[in-house]
Amino acid sequence: MIFLTGYGGVIIKFEKVVESHTYDRFGEILYILHKNNRKYLNDSLAEHDLNLLQAMCMLILLGKETCTQKELTEFLFLTKSGVTKAITKLEKDGYISKEKSPSDSRQYVLRLTKKGMEMIPTLIEINNRWEEEVGLNDLDDEFFEKLKTLAYNAIELNEKNQ
Repeated sequence: MIFLTGYGGVIIKFEKVVESHTYDRFGEILYILHKNNRKYLNDSLAEHDLNLLQAMCMLILLGKETCTQKELTEFLFLTKSGVTKAITKLEKDGYISKEKSPSDSRQYVLRLTKKGMEMIPTLIEINNRWEEEVGLNDLDDEFFEKLKTLAYNAIELNEKNQ
């Protein structure tokens, strides 16, 4: 029997979820993957005094030449205060720089520093290790395309209902 840890050390019996799988259980399977992915990544990142949100911020900044704190908040679908806390720690630890935007003095432009760039391979390796150990590398492209379509449909549905 496979056991996965959930909130507060509560053990979720994964096989029960799979055995009773119907489409209304799909969310539970995604939830288990999501929670265990976050736990693994946060535990692995803690060895580098980072957390998942901080790593996500760094990876987003890697893909952008410039990015404001507001853009980062919108991209992550998080509150301004949550992102501010992550950015403050990353700046304090020397992973990113933050300076006033020349076009809007109310905004800050964020960039990875040399130290931040040097941490990127470690962040990618931690995520790749999780994906490999869980078996995501064994899934085909068609599966991921279907999963992406479901994600887009979920986003669109929520946008329509706002």
